[in-house]
Amino acid sequence: MSKLPPRIIPLPRRRRPTPAITPALAASLARVLAARATDPAWPRSLAALLPSPLPDARLADAVFSLADPDLALELLSWSRSHHHAGPTPLAHSALLRLVARAGRLDAADAALRSASLAGAVPTRTSLGALAAAYANAGVDGKAAEVCARVRDLHGVLPAAAHCNRLLRLLVARRRWEDARKLYGEMLTEEGGADNYSTCVMVRGLCLEGRVEEGRKLIEARWGEGCIPHVVFYNVLIDGYCRRGDIGRGLLLLGDMETKGFLPTVVTYGVIINWLGRKGDLGKIGSLLGEMRVRGLPPSMQIYNTLIDALCKCRSASQAMAVLKQMFATCCDPDIVTFNTLISAFCQEGDVQEAFRLLREAVRRELEPNQLSYTPLIHGFCVRGEVMFASDLLVEMMGRGHTPDVVTFGALIHGLVVAGQVSDALIVQEKMAERQVVPDVNIYNVLIGGLCKKRMLSAAKNLLSDMLEQNIQPDKFVYTTLIDGFIRSENLGDARKIFEFMEEKGICLDVVGYNAMIKGYCKFGIMNEAILCMNSMRKVRCVPDEFTYSTLIDGFAKKGNMNAALRFLCDMMKRRCNPNVVTYSSLISGYCKISDTDSAEGLFEKMQLEGLFPNVIHYTIIIGSLFKKDEVTKAAAYFERMLLNHCSPNDVTTHYLVNGLTNSMCCIINQQCGDIVKAHSKSVLLDVFKRLVSEGLDPRISAHNAIMFCLCRHNMLGKALNLKDEMAKKGYTPDPVTFLSLLYGFCSVGKPTNWRGILPNEFRQDEFETIVRYRTLFDQHVVESVCLEVSRILQLYAEEFQFIQAEQRFVGS
Repeated sequence: MSKLPPRIIPLPRRRRPTPAITPALAASLARVLAARATDPAWPRSLAALLPSPLPDARLADAVFSLADPDLALELLSWSRSHHHAGPTPLAHSALLRLVARAGRLDAADAALRSASLAGAVPTRTSLGALAAAYANAGVDGKAAEVCARVRDLHGVLPAAAHCNRLLRLLVARRRWEDARKLYGEMLTEEGGADNYSTCVMVRGLCLEGRVEEGRKLIEARWGEGCIPHVVFYNVLIDGYCRRGDIGRGLLLLGDMETKGFLPTVVTYGVIINWLGRKGDLGKIGSLLGEMRVRGLPPSMQIYNTLIDALCKCRSASQAMAVLKQMFATCCDPDIVTFNTLISAFCQEGDVQEAFRLLREAVRRELEPNQLSYTPLIHGFCVRGEVMFASDLLVEMMGRGHTPDVVTFGALIHGLVVAGQVSDALIVQEKMAERQVVPDVNIYNVLIGGLCKKRMLSAAKNLLSDMLEQNIQPDKFVYTTLIDGFIRSENLGDARKIFEFMEEKGICLDVVGYNAMIKGYCKFGIMNEAILCMNSMRKVRCVPDEFTYSTLIDGFAKKGNMNAALRFLCDMMKRRCNPNVVTYSSLISGYCKISDTDSAEGLFEKMQLEGLFPNVIHYTIIIGSLFKKDEVTKAAAYFERMLLNHCSPNDVTTHYLVNGLTNSMCCIINQQCGDIVKAHSKSVLLDVFKRLVSEGLDPRISAHNAIMFCLCRHNMLGKALNLKDEMAKKGYTPDPVTFLSLLYGFCSVGKPTNWRGILPNEFRQDEFETIVRYRTLFDQHVVESVCLEVSRILQLYAEEFQFIQAEQRFVGS
């Protein structure tokens, strides 16, 4: 009994399980380590918390329980000096995982040195986590070094999940050779590459438009013609659509079903996204129909794509219908949905609806951002509601969004459009206070606004401010200044800027050259204008119709029609078609030298070329014909003007009144041969002659004749304006004036509005005048209007007689 049989082997002693590092213990460890600079007894305190023996596994738990890698490093250093333990690979691996988890890559080198000093070989997993952390931080070089270290120490790469992080970074940076090398190494190892690895490579190639290469990569792994998963289909479809080949994407969608894969919401979303960018609403509708048949509800992203496409097509109201559909299907919109609609309604001028959408987004507890407020700020400024726009800016800042250059730019642009340039300059000062530097676009808007207001000294100060801020003005800024100086008749400064641009090698465009040519022509310096045009051609800047029209106008104003015609021929030779402005200049030029025959010839020619004369063309010819006492022709052009629905302006009226008045004797006595033949055909001359021949005031009669002609051509609004202008000039409207306007109300179908223009009562002789001239006016209007005028005058006469009878009765 004293001796056990040799076959009976005693059971090994069971080791007590290492107690876990509790949160309380971890907090105590951190507190002791943090106080090491002030507490000399900290090593003893640490020893009490972690008594010997301290196994590697327990030390690893203690290290990983600390949130701060610096404290963990200190703990490992203490352990090495206090316990004199051997290699502690688990503890050092825990340190590396802690560094990776905390993103403290600055401590990674120290952690690796510590492992080396301790003779510890970190595990493959810990080093893989560190490589992934480097990749996540964008440090591809370090990530690759750590991967190489894993291969050297363990003979394999880190796990696929860790390598994929580096692979994704290399693909994102278009480092294809390195990405292919890593992917190839991963494929050679068992479990070294997964589906995600291949998908990363394929997605990267598709982003580059190299879809076929991506497809070959799939087939190289799974076999020709094989696409193993719906995710790969989605990636390839997106690749084809991205490079503009939506047709191939749709074919691949059909191929999915033949291979037994059902398209998902993501699949449809990919194609709809690219169709939305093209504005193909019809095909989007067809795909949405397919989704409904398959029972696939559209996602928020698909709805957003559809709303964006509709808004780009200026169909904000239809986009609103889609939003209501989202509500009906319980698909909650996000702030992108509302921002798209807000911007669209602001562009269409419906700022109130856009503001209502902002409030709806807030009500739904969505957080508006700069993209929500910026279009509204601009929209309210354009409407002149600057205070409301300012309130929105304050509200935006109150929500924690700092206005950037885009937001301030919207406010400044809106203020300039509204004509409030001084307020826009104040906003620019506020930008400076907030250290937001205006960009070149903001300076361009401000300088343009100042030039329009003729505030050129302030515009020059802004240019100096730009240069001080080291913001280089672009050609648009300089062109704006050139145009502004020319508008203010300051050719000298405009020329200095133009020459400065040439010296600095700033490439002028056609707009800049045209502005300078316009300046030279305005001042009659035609030689310089031609030299400027030649300079355009030297830098291969092609003159356009504005260039030629400006030069033609310049020569025409100087009466040099030969030169004007030379440039017209050159213009047409270079296939640059004359426009209405070109013809205005030429017609005006011929009229200036009293060659009305040529002017009339051009007037007819422009119509043969499909250009419609406007009020300027008619006015120039009418004025010129009156100067030559060709009254009948002038009147004929006026009536032709009205017949073509071209409304006269104040200059036209001025020429007509003066022309008729100055030719009054000739018209009455019929001393002009052409009037004898044709005046009866002219309503204007017929009415005017009758009025003045019976002793009525010539200027009032001229106004009345013009007014009647306007009314018979349904231009009642213009006739009413003429009546007001006539009164402002001191010519009191007479009964014939009211009769003319009555014909106007009846012609446009508003006979009940006559009470607004006829006085409550006329004297008997005035009413008799109205009745007398009605016979004349009836000759020039249709029968229905004559009958309506007659009915109203009869009604007026009855009321007038009743009033007189009542007054006689009261008087008796």
